[in-house]
Amino acid sequence: MKIRIAARGSKLSRIQVKMVEDELRKLGIETSFIEVKTKADLFQHSSLSQLGKGVFEKEVNQAVVDGLADIAVHSMKDMLSESPEDLELYAVLKRDPPYDVIISNSGDIFSVESGKVIGTSSVRRRNSVLFYRRDLVVRELRGNIDTRVKKLKNGEYDAIIVAEASITRMAQYDSEFRSLKYYRLEPTVMTPEANQGIIAIVGRKASPNLKEIFKPINHEKTFREAIAERTALNIIGGGCHSPLGVLVEELDEKEYKGIITYVDTRKKISVEGVYNGEPKEVGEKLGREMLKEIKNEGITTKT
Repeated sequence: MKIRIAARGSKLSRIQVKMVEDELRKLGIETSFIEVKTKADLFQHSSLSQLGKGVFEKEVNQAVVDGLADIAVHSMKDMLSESPEDLELYAVLKRDPPYDVIISNSGDIFSVESGKVIGTSSVRRRNSVLFYRRDLVVRELRGNIDTRVKKLKNGEYDAIIVAEASITRMAQYDSEFRSLKYYRLEPTVMTPEANQGIIAIVGRKASPNLKEIFKPINHEKTFREAIAERTALNIIGGGCHSPLGVLVEELDEKEYKGIITYVDTRKKISVEGVYNGEPKEVGEKLGREMLKEIKNEGITTKT
């Protein structure tokens, strides 16, 4: 049996596909790769907010819907909070570090000199930086992770903020990334994107036998955390272009630690605590608490 995998063609995306392929190979399953160009790849000079929702995934998912591929592999943080009608989440790999990091030669976000230029394409990260440091300049930073690092080294930016998982994955195959100096931003400082650090495998609902193949490679703890985070996000109505971060960590059976944060340049609202229940219940509790707080502030997040 050979499984056809659709994904973007960036270096990081290929690494993520390889991670899935390695797991399938342990089961004796062969694979082939199908590269898909997405809207985000074709319009690299446009801001992500201008391009709209699902810019990293729609075309990849369509390859599966059209029968050109059997599964799609995504960074789960880039997926829409609600899956397309014909598709479902088959499995997730074990979560890599979910945090944001700042790559800088002058320390963490609180140590960077006044007036320095910080690069990011994320509204959430931009707002977080300016909430703490209005003396810094934040500029749009587009491109794949290797392009972003190159722009930093070329002096176009003084520091950039990216997902730690992208650095650790690239570092497995690229020595340049192993030598990068970066500082982790703790969730209380910059709460990460929902599902950050998770690789997702998506397939057709109409292929239950295919879905069954992925059961052995599904990391159940990560899966439960992912469901809790997405449930919280769905209740609030945020997405990857909203200034919302959410992180849930499973502590014990049906016990989770969660934090969810809304941030603009002048206001930050966080809800955190320990919650008991099934993943969806936990996400609902966390999401409802946050929804109450932001409604009290007159904030609307539905997009």
